[in-house]
Amino acid sequence: MQALFELTTGKDRLGKIISEFPSNSAHWNEAQNRFQFVDRLLVECLGWQHPDIEVESFDGNAGKADYILGKPAKAVLEAKREARIFDVLPIGNPSIVRKIKPLLKSCKVFNETVQQVVEYCMRKGSQIAIICNGPQLIIFQAFVTGQSLEDGECYLFNGFQSYQEHFPLLWTLLSPEGITENRAYRELSLHRNPRIPPKASSNIPDPLLFKYRNQFQENLQDLASILLEDIETHPSVKTAFYNECYVPIAANSRNFLLSKKVISARYRKVCEGSLSPTELDGTKALVLEGKLEIDSEILSGAVSSRPFVVIGDVGVGKTSFFENLYEQLDVSEKQNTYFIHVNLGVKATLSSDIKGYILDEIQTILKKKYNVDIQCAAFVNSIYYQELRDFDNSVEGALKDLDQDQYRRARVSFLSDKVKKRDAHLHASLAHITHGRQKQIILAIDNADQRTYQIQQDAFLIAQELAATRNLLVFVAVRPSTFYQSKMTGALSGYQNRVLTISPPPADEVLMKRISFALRVAEGKITTDALRGIKLYLKNIVTFLTATLRSIKNSDQIRLFLSNITGGNTRLVIEMMSSFCGSPNVNSEKIVRIEENTCDYKVPLHEFSKHALLGEYAYYNPRSSLVAYNVYDVSTADPREHFLAILLVSYLTSSVGEKDNDGFSSGQTIIRQMASFGFHEDQTRYALRHLALHRLIETPHAHYREIQVPYAELPDGYNFRATSIGAYHAKFWAGSFVFLDATSIDTPIFDADAREKIFNGASSLEIKDRLQRAECFKQYLKEQWCQANINTSYFDFLLLLQTQEEGFSSVQRFVQNQSNRLPFNRKKAS
Repeated sequence: MQALFELTTGKDRLGKIISEFPSNSAHWNEAQNRFQFVDRLLVECLGWQHPDIEVESFDGNAGKADYILGKPAKAVLEAKREARIFDVLPIGNPSIVRKIKPLLKSCKVFNETVQQVVEYCMRKGSQIAIICNGPQLIIFQAFVTGQSLEDGECYLFNGFQSYQEHFPLLWTLLSPEGITENRAYRELSLHRNPRIPPKASSNIPDPLLFKYRNQFQENLQDLASILLEDIETHPSVKTAFYNECYVPIAANSRNFLLSKKVISARYRKVCEGSLSPTELDGTKALVLEGKLEIDSEILSGAVSSRPFVVIGDVGVGKTSFFENLYEQLDVSEKQNTYFIHVNLGVKATLSSDIKGYILDEIQTILKKKYNVDIQCAAFVNSIYYQELRDFDNSVEGALKDLDQDQYRRARVSFLSDKVKKRDAHLHASLAHITHGRQKQIILAIDNADQRTYQIQQDAFLIAQELAATRNLLVFVAVRPSTFYQSKMTGALSGYQNRVLTISPPPADEVLMKRISFALRVAEGKITTDALRGIKLYLKNIVTFLTATLRSIKNSDQIRLFLSNITGGNTRLVIEMMSSFCGSPNVNSEKIVRIEENTCDYKVPLHEFSKHALLGEYAYYNPRSSLVAYNVYDVSTADPREHFLAILLVSYLTSSVGEKDNDGFSSGQTIIRQMASFGFHEDQTRYALRHLALHRLIETPHAHYREIQVPYAELPDGYNFRATSIGAYHAKFWAGSFVFLDATSIDTPIFDADAREKIFNGASSLEIKDRLQRAECFKQYLKEQWCQANINTSYFDFLLLLQTQEEGFSSVQRFVQNQSNRLPFNRKKAS
């Protein structure tokens, strides 16, 4: 919104309007005041256009606001008749900025009008409230962060002379630009200084204290890394690994907290009409006439000489998909297939010529894996058989009957020139393998998404060039964000793409299969040189993994946690489980000891949760966790903001409000929704940015998380939906003992008594002190929630705490048992 004229023009018009007031203007009723002055002030003096003004807007509760400024609503103006002059207490030094409390106390009419307009603001989601009776105009913030309305300030224009004297300020505050930018809020904030209290972590000597593993934990972690992460790369077990561990790609995990509709539409915004490989998990791959065929749709793509762009989020399982595509074939099928997997994430990090690297890697794999040396003289003679016949018929070929030595030299030179043209020679070699040897070639250019944007562009162009020869089936893997950027302005924009999308397999199933396979390897049931020479500590890792596997199988809560907290990132959930084995925050020796004695130990959920929150740190901090985000942190001195992040995520997971078919809601819609609870749009924008950055919500093309967005660019224009990470935070994690214990030291506490208690016990790692700290923080949040008076159908903080009460109860029982044992231990010691 923008005014149609300059400030000086508006000031001149205001002076003319005031000079032309009739003598009976003091007796105008409300309707006359609106028609004769307020309408003209807004349109003729401040530059508003009628399409941006809504009059007599019903609030849904039998009331109606006189003026709604902006779309969506930015300000509410309530007009009163000029005869209702507001009593203004005299002050020593007259000023435009006034404390609003004396005005409320001294004038009943003004107090009633304020309550009326604030209610309209609440219902319309507007931040700015304006009251005008003609000669008096008051502007104030309907929701003042960090303080009650009575403790706030206002701008008071007291008399028409004040309008004219301070018109530049009036223009700054109430022009379309001023309302859009909420300059009233910004200017008033200069006259108050609410401070965000310090976090309890500031009272800890070393809040970033790193915990080191003991020898037992170190050994456990090293073995877990081999058995859970590295094992799939060992050639001796690769086929067995994929036969036993590969989980068919499915977008309907029963433990996912998101709706099936949202899960199935994971990449729809990125690539409309893409072919999902849900049905390509191996059951649809078959061999026809000695060649690998992958259903008719994919085959038609191969014939059309275009590479397949495989789209999947980071860690979703693109590499596993490629490997399994080949490993699921039987022996005879593999004999007819050359599978060339070029992994740019593992190699080529030092190569500046990515095309040269890929060509070399294809040649190397053909030689090492399939004993096909495209530089070998016999092979070169075979692929250029027709060219050599043409050579014999050429002028130089006539040397064959005249000078055999000279003929052979010319022939060698001819072939050498062919081989030196690397691109053409590779194309000819692949054509010979395909048509001459009747082999099917599959080329997968993988993990290009782990490299720079330019390398990803180059990788696609290389894939396009190779696919155009129609000699092989080519796949190239990219992330949704890369595909989006490239489709808009990069290499993909010039091609009609064939697209496959990879959805994440259920994380709990992935882990259970991985752990089961790791146990078979550790127990010697599957032979591999990966554990050659390691015998001493295998018993401990077997015991630990046995207890862990049993826990996952028998606990719905643990499976729910694992399935949602990594947001479909299979690689991350495996890394998290690997580091869980031997974590300095997990008493692994106790787990092994109990399992050895009982053979029935079940690791509780809080052990997994604690590791996910703390990692290898003693205290929670923003860098300690790859999956957790402190939803209770604030950006302003407003204790109500403790609940903004959870409210926002809960809104996006609900069926309430305006959302498209894929579950996305616009930034503007979200801002309006949060404004209805009294949150300033800047608070909501901060929450949107940080929730998207930490993967609790997402945009269609991974903005903030993968595509950087300048801070000056508002999130209003983006679409957002909740992720499974955000859903788990809002529905479970945020109310649990472990989460509240961890985040209590990372959250500003506005209540002085609660802050003192949490500060005093901030550095203690004793379970008794941690329980007291978490209970104090929980009670503080309950009080703040009740004071916030937020009522909505899609989130209830007290209900969230109630669902997680058992976690607190179990810790209370443990602390009580410890306390009961203390007298016995002291007596025994004496």
